[in-house]
Amino acid sequence: MAYQAEISRRNPTAILFLIDQSASMGRVCPDGLTPAHVLADAVNRLLAEAVLKCTKDDGVRDYFSIGVLTYYGNDVHDALAHVPTDGVLKPISLLADHPLRIEERTRTFVDGAGGIVERKVKFPVWVDPVASGETPMCQAFRKAYETVALWVLDHPFAFPPTVINVTDGEPTDGDPRELALMLQQLMTDDGNLLLYNVHVRCGEEPGILFPSTEQEVPSLESARMLYEMSSPLPDVILEAARAEFPQRAIGPGARAYGYRVPLVEAIKFLNVGTLPFNFLR
Repeated sequence: MAYQAEISRRNPTAILFLIDQSASMGRVCPDGLTPAHVLADAVNRLLAEAVLKCTKDDGVRDYFSIGVLTYYGNDVHDALAHVPTDGVLKPISLLADHPLRIEERTRTFVDGAGGIVERKVKFPVWVDPVASGETPMCQAFRKAYETVALWVLDHPFAFPPTVINVTDGEPTDGDPRELALMLQQLMTDDGNLLLYNVHVRCGEEPGILFPSTEQEVPSLESARMLYEMSSPLPDVILEAARAEFPQRAIGPGARAYGYRVPLVEAIKFLNVGTLPFNFLR
């Protein structure tokens, strides 16, 4: 059965984020935040949580190789280029040792006596928010393919790699569908690569999440394009999606796809996409 491989130091898996940082990601939402800032914070939080899950008595164990490619202007950027190792995918132990900086943030906690208290917490930052230029999504998918194709050659028995693309618009450098299909065809002995695509927006109205058929998708070219680019969810992740979105009717054959998704739901979508962080044994 596919998607059952053990995730261990001998048999790590890979997660690669593709983050649109074009100019439109800098628009200010009604709550005063921008998609660029919200998504950078979400990715940083997920990376920090993954580091904690990989931390054992002997240090941070390399259960994962992690990459973050951002695309904006006319180029693709390795957001983790400051981590001292070759290649886009970095061992998580090196991420743990090399954040860009540690910020101090204020968080609220329940005090156990019916009240709320504020505390200062350390927040590691690996990815900065950027919003500039156009949307070279094809370039990002091309770089993702080159990166993951090499990785699967070195890890033929691993839990299949995951690629998560987050955007708020349409590519400005062509049609990425063929490149996305090439990505989905990459595989290990345990199954095909899982490709997630989520289109985000400001606002609170629920978007389209995890549709099972094309009839559930708006009849817009950009919406159909991202749907066609997204993987069907394997059963183990389908159940996680239902648990994360209990109010949604997520049926068999659901795709790893969201369209016009508000930022709050987009963060939950990322939680589903990074479910392998919870598969450690």
